[in-house]
Amino acid sequence: MIKAINKKNLEIPLDWFICPVTKKKLLQRKNILCSSFGCFKKNTKYGFWNFIPKNLKDLNKPIWKTWEKLQENGVASYINDPMHNLGEGMRKDYIEFSKFCNFHGIVLDIGVGPQKIPTHIKYCEKKNFFFIGIDPLEGIWPKNFIFVQGLGEYLPFKDKLFDQVLYVTSIDHFINPIDTLKEAKRVLKDDGTICIWMGEKSKNTPKPKKNPGWYKKIKVPKGAEDAFHFKRFFSENLEKCFYKISLKTKEKREITTDKWRKNLFYRITK
Repeated sequence: MIKAINKKNLEIPLDWFICPVTKKKLLQRKNILCSSFGCFKKNTKYGFWNFIPKNLKDLNKPIWKTWEKLQENGVASYINDPMHNLGEGMRKDYIEFSKFCNFHGIVLDIGVGPQKIPTHIKYCEKKNFFFIGIDPLEGIWPKNFIFVQGLGEYLPFKDKLFDQVLYVTSIDHFINPIDTLKEAKRVLKDDGTICIWMGEKSKNTPKPKKNPGWYKKIKVPKGAEDAFHFKRFFSENLEKCFYKISLKTKEKREITTDKWRKNLFYRITK
């Protein structure tokens, strides 16, 4: 296995893909992959596959419209303050998570983000793994890793493909984390691991005395707890999700960042 950091490595074998909705095999027609649900296209400019099932009725429900607004708010934070909201630069917390994961085999990062290459991969000392990132945002191009556009609740990959699945501060951005964790479990090999980094913030955390101009323009969409999340998750909430779908916590690490905040690293198995 090799880490995908150059153009020669930026291809995924087509037999790794399945329909994200029906979970059936896809038929290839030039730069299109089709199933009974519909067809998925390859971006002609940058060469990545787009597996967002836009014709799915569920995606037209009000809750998904709220999710779209949260995504727009997220984009504003990435553009205006990338160092605090993305894996950009030599951030110590991302590098620590990289070491915690101990990457190996075929690795899938769910909610990888819009950057050219995330910190936990760019500054990783290990080389013997094959990295794929999936995200609903097309993001910045060209990228220095294999990218697929898609949703964590509707993964376009066949069963038991990955040695590791990652959620790098993305698990609390889903409508229901259980939906994406079920998918992660499906695509994970029997002896694989799910590595999760979740930031936890106390309910008593004081609000900033002064916010930047871009932040003041952001509105909390209907049905969301704040401008970026449906609901703020705490360790007990997340661990209940693991229990409900029979995932086991192999390791949990807590790293305190200040009086009100801490980072939680999880290593999860089937």
